[in-house]
Amino acid sequence: MEWVRATIAALPIALVALWIVVGLFGARLAAREGRVPWSLPSRTFHWVMAFAVLGTTSLMYYSQIFEAQAAADTVARARYSELLRLHKSIGLIVLFLVLFRFAWNRYRPRPPLPSGCTSVQRRGLQVTHFALYGLMLVIPLLGWFASMTYGGKTSFFGLFQMPVLFEKNVPAAVIYRNGHIWLGWLLFSLLVLHIGAALWHHFIRRDATLTQMLPWGRRT
Repeated sequence: MEWVRATIAALPIALVALWIVVGLFGARLAAREGRVPWSLPSRTFHWVMAFAVLGTTSLMYYSQIFEAQAAADTVARARYSELLRLHKSIGLIVLFLVLFRFAWNRYRPRPPLPSGCTSVQRRGLQVTHFALYGLMLVIPLLGWFASMTYGGKTSFFGLFQMPVLFEKNVPAAVIYRNGHIWLGWLLFSLLVLHIGAALWHHFIRRDATLTQMLPWGRRT
């Protein structure tokens, strides 16, 4: 399974590289089609959350290398604890931003979808976006609940600690942790589908769906 962990850990780097390449060669496509890019706050939320989700996921699987050695190696145990704290902090970024994004989406409507989208594609897009938002809310909450019920605390980069709402309850912690892990895999799968759909629009359909969300796109 080491190659699986290495592949997952490399995904944020690959996404950044793809982000740059697509932007360099396609940033003007939206303007040529007369498509309005997403607002700057929407694009900021999107990309920060994308890198945070992939980053905290890859970090967690990388940390399992040290978790397996933690029982017998104090250095590995310290390293695992450090990575776990970072995983929690980045997870809180996702939790905070998805709440802000819920509020922002009510304030600023989405740009219209491409005219060629069928009703099935529109419905699939709505379901996928609903699932992504729901998972980005539920998964960090389950991680926070698991930390509390294991008897631990959740700190945001050492700046402040999240409140402890539940007493220690190891059986409940196991349930929260398992839900956190399995829903994390579901979110990861949906993100792969989401990225694949964006690339299909860009390279196959050659429309401006992807370039509308690039950070350097300008509103018309």
